[in-house]
Amino acid sequence: MKYDLIIIGAGPAGYVAAIRAGQLGMEVMVIDKQYIGGMCLNWGCIPTKAMLESAKMLKKTREAAAFGIDGIVPNSVTFNWETSLNRADGIVKKLVRGIEFLWKKNGVEYLQSEATILDEHHVQANDKIYETENILIATGTKPVPLSGVPSDRILEMEDLFKWDSLPENIAVWGHGSVAIEYTQLLYLIGKKVSLISPSEDLLPGIDLYVTDFLTKIFKRDKIPIMIADKIGMADDKSLQVGDRILPFDKVLNCSNRRAILPSMEIKLDLDERGFIKSNENLQTNYPNIYVAGDVSGKSYHAHTASAQGLKVVNLIRGIQEEFDFSKSPVNIYSEPEIAQIGLTEQQLKAKGMDYKVGIYFMLANGKALTEGNTDGFVRILSEPKYGEVLGVQIVAPNATDMISEASMLMAVEGTVYDIAQTIHAHPTVSEVFMDAGVASTEV
Repeated sequence: MKYDLIIIGAGPAGYVAAIRAGQLGMEVMVIDKQYIGGMCLNWGCIPTKAMLESAKMLKKTREAAAFGIDGIVPNSVTFNWETSLNRADGIVKKLVRGIEFLWKKNGVEYLQSEATILDEHHVQANDKIYETENILIATGTKPVPLSGVPSDRILEMEDLFKWDSLPENIAVWGHGSVAIEYTQLLYLIGKKVSLISPSEDLLPGIDLYVTDFLTKIFKRDKIPIMIADKIGMADDKSLQVGDRILPFDKVLNCSNRRAILPSMEIKLDLDERGFIKSNENLQTNYPNIYVAGDVSGKSYHAHTASAQGLKVVNLIRGIQEEFDFSKSPVNIYSEPEIAQIGLTEQQLKAKGMDYKVGIYFMLANGKALTEGNTDGFVRILSEPKYGEVLGVQIVAPNATDMISEASMLMAVEGTVYDIAQTIHAHPTVSEVFMDAGVASTEV
């Protein structure tokens, strides 16, 4: 049998592309050596967010007295790690079954195996050779190994949710959204946690106004942030972090990520970081071999990976469409959440572009006050002459949902006048978006 498309990797890029290909009547096979759903579904996005929700529920429960709820003694309320894990695992299993159902419904074949690309039209798996018109590589990434610390003192993210319990003192090594999310998760469930970042820039690619705000949240919550380009052992119970000594039990490795390359008997062009090079159509140096998701090195976000997978399948079917990475939102499931789309203030300055800033704070929003969630803001960067929205940053409890309004607006080249004139329901947190738009229109 000859396939129209063989996909290597069953994460958000791979499984979404497979469903779309099946819907279009293509003969498609997905090959993955380990997980349906990839990192995101099995030990990344979904279980992490489920555990964060449990941790946020703990925080809310301890604050119940302020809402008029009597009978709860804050210090007696504890976090049950095992129960929370079981809840997260149930969510993962349900979503995996959903993928399997959609694959079966749309005629997608799945093979759990290591795959080897023999040439541009043949893939070997389980000692069989499969012929295909096209290949999509969607094999993802993994953290760079951590040096300077014995392996038995390192927690890898893939293994964190396999532990029945966690030690008390945990250092998180890394920066970016993943490191921030894990640090706050551990803090919220009562662990003694420190963040060790290899860079002053805690959130690469995020507007510095947001990063400064988050740093203040960490300082308020007394979560130590240390900057060091490497770590080592001071003694059996302590880390050497620059000139500081940090007691610890384990280090959670949230290092920068590197590409997971499939086994190949052909040579694909790689960039200087080791990611697979591709053009604007996500084609490699072999036109019928495509790349999508983290392994392309263009983005580390699941929704962007899925969009790339869809673009590849549509392109194979002759549907040409533009893919603008600047209009793909960045979501960080911190406390409070962070979301961003478009250009940052630093990027606008580097391009020499004129811009206006409109900002409105949660402290002035009625719904945020009723919910007790007053940390955050909506910040809009716009072109001063016509008001076109160039970038949006949101810090709010539901920022990762609210950013969709900005995504839609920017997709149609909307302006701050459009935002200001859009009636938002009252009272809602999303009103802050309208208020920031009004602030942007002020002379």
